[in-house]
Amino acid sequence: MYNLAMSRVPATIARQRWAETLDAAKQGPVRITSHGRDVAVVMGVDLAERALAALEDATDVTAAEATLADPAPRVTLAELARELGIALDE
Repeated sequence: MYNLAMSRVPATIARQRWAETLDAAKQGPVRITSHGRDVAVVMGVDLAERALAALEDATDVTAAEATLADPAPRVTLAELARELGIALDE
């Protein structure tokens, strides 16, 4: 499991010690700073993929909730197929 409390590393140090920065990113996200301001995060591939998947899922849930809240009439796939004369293979 990842330690989600991010360590901070100045950009100059991250550049000078890139291998160490990458090793640290395997353990948990590393926040890169420039002039004291956060500019980037380096993290392991597994965590990045999981984070992006979770973000996509959350976006899908939000879109589905908005669609379900829409009072417009709905038709089922079977009704639409029948209206268009399309046979559904079931």
